[in-house]
Amino acid sequence: MTPQTFMDSVSAAIARGHLLAERIANAPERGEHEMRKVVKIFDRLSDVICRVIDAAEVVQCLHPNPAWRRGAETVFEEMFSWMNTLNTDPRLYKTLQTVLNTPSIESGFSEAERHTAIMFLRDFEKSGIHLSDAKRAQFVQLSDKIVSLGREFMNVSSTPGPGPSHIMITPPARLRGLATGHIQRITKTNKQGEKVAAVSTSGWESQMVLKHVEDEEIRRAMFVANMAEDKSKVAILDDLLKTRYELAQLVGLPSYGHLFLGSKMVKNPQNVNAFLQTLHGSLQQNLEKELAMLQRAKQIHTRNNNARLEAWDKDYYQHLINSQTSTIPPGEPISAYFSVGTTMDGLSKLFSHLYGITFVPRSIRPGEVWHDDVVKLDVMDERDGLIGTLYCDFYARHDKQPNAVHYYVRCARRVDDDDEENDVAPGMMLREGIKLSTADPGVHMPGKEGRYQLPIAVLSCGFSRPVGRKPALLNWLEVETLFHEMGHAMHSMIGRADYHNVSGTRCPVDFVEIPSIMMEHFLAAPEVLDLFATHYQTQAPLPKGLLEAHQASRSTFQAIDLHSRLTLSMLDQLYHSGIVGDSGFNSTKSLNDLESAIGIVPPVPGTAWQTGFGHLNSYGAGYYSYVFGRCVTEQIWDKVFKSAPTSREAGERLREHVLKWGGSRDPWKCLGGLLEDERLMKGDEEAMKIVGDWVTSASRV
Repeated sequence: MTPQTFMDSVSAAIARGHLLAERIANAPERGEHEMRKVVKIFDRLSDVICRVIDAAEVVQCLHPNPAWRRGAETVFEEMFSWMNTLNTDPRLYKTLQTVLNTPSIESGFSEAERHTAIMFLRDFEKSGIHLSDAKRAQFVQLSDKIVSLGREFMNVSSTPGPGPSHIMITPPARLRGLATGHIQRITKTNKQGEKVAAVSTSGWESQMVLKHVEDEEIRRAMFVANMAEDKSKVAILDDLLKTRYELAQLVGLPSYGHLFLGSKMVKNPQNVNAFLQTLHGSLQQNLEKELAMLQRAKQIHTRNNNARLEAWDKDYYQHLINSQTSTIPPGEPISAYFSVGTTMDGLSKLFSHLYGITFVPRSIRPGEVWHDDVVKLDVMDERDGLIGTLYCDFYARHDKQPNAVHYYVRCARRVDDDDEENDVAPGMMLREGIKLSTADPGVHMPGKEGRYQLPIAVLSCGFSRPVGRKPALLNWLEVETLFHEMGHAMHSMIGRADYHNVSGTRCPVDFVEIPSIMMEHFLAAPEVLDLFATHYQTQAPLPKGLLEAHQASRSTFQAIDLHSRLTLSMLDQLYHSGIVGDSGFNSTKSLNDLESAIGIVPPVPGTAWQTGFGHLNSYGAGYYSYVFGRCVTEQIWDKVFKSAPTSREAGERLREHVLKWGGSRDPWKCLGGLLEDERLMKGDEEAMKIVGDWVTSASRV
């Protein structure tokens, strides 16, 4: 495929999309038989749009060719704008509203069809369908601006700030704590004949300084340089937040948080903030103990009983305490037991135990993928056969986004009842030379009526490459990240709904993180590690003592780690609340106010780390989902998996109550069914209180 053939396929999809939109608009004139097909046609339209947008996002983020990336960016923005235009089209809204208000049609809906129809209706209402023509046009303009600002924010969030690119250390011996060989590599002789070490203020080198260098003044200089306020970046973020607020105001809501959260499990910002405050309160006792450990360590280390813990101290003293108390035996690191290949094999074995699902590597056709690194896996079910395809792009490249991400390319949906032949109305003339996209023919799924389009997903990571004959080895955090993202991938494979718009991970953001966080629990279980964790050279299993020592060291500062997530969640809610509408709003001031109120160290003047918080774009008002999901998965693990982590019975229970539904069922019903608690199924205030009680009763950290 070339950039031009990609653009041609986009044109064909748009042509099909226009036909579908007109078919919906004209459905009332064609009678009740056609009106019964409206939800299906809406879903086909959504599928056409999302397949283009999703493919464009993959190309933008992963393709090495700048021409491809530029073309994909143009496609993404144009399709997103058209989608917003459709969401403000009163003809389409009126047709859907009529369908839902016609008992002879609505009474025949399945649960999934009704849920899908209501979701489409909510999309219209969130897009200001009730507004005047001028204000609907303004909604599209603001939505387009949000996409543009979000992309700009992501582009600058990982770029160096206004601080110096390097700090110069004389003499280099002041870098005590870093590896001697590394100090030698970065040391030069200046014109005065002095030895000077030039230390980068970004990337892994800056992190190593904050974690290992004993000299506090160097750590302070590194922190300030790394987190220095970049007013141009702050301006982009503030513009993004204000535009989101303006969008919410346009549709009559007090904040973007209200606009975003209305369709989520938590329902509104008040419930989110109550949950976060409850968690914050339950954390205090353990948090104070851990902070006291750090404070005392600094006082002893500096021989100053009045020494105060600062932002540049946290990583250093956490590492110091861990190294002093660690029982990890000397020798090779735990990463020697986690090559990329071994870990993927372990995931396949785990899914085989839980669901009867395995990964089968497949050859790749010329032009099928964007880089030679990419691995293609067929996802095979022992009962259903092929259920989807997963492309894995594991290794870091300079022209690739660095974070671990799960992307959709195509969702599952039923296709045999598409009725494509009636998309062109009798008497309608198509423009000469126009090409229309066509549906995938689909496959028959055992136990299901009809034929289904199978899902295609991409898993991208930023792991270090193999070196020579040595495979790529993963540290624990990287293994945990791979397990987490594979939770999303498995959700997208198993959640094969009849409708694209509710398949797989197309569900509320506070529900979508539950399957992925569950995978982190599996990784921590010795029974799961026994399936695959072996030394890359000797094939010896991971020693029990090494695992226990490693897990003990990770748990020493668990409350501080959770507090960091909590702070990010609270900041995200603050940035999407009504305060953004204040004339003097400034994201840096809001950050400093929050850190002064709940932070574990004082704010550092001249810094503004919020511009590196990329989730403000992708998870705006939804970052709480990580801590919410962690609380929920603790309950699921304890009640379903703890006694037998690799049990097929437990795996099928998760599959039947959660994974197979995708987003086609109310998530509270899924959760209540899995945990066998009818009170949760209502998703009301009592359900939220139950989740809050899980936090307070267990003081989970």
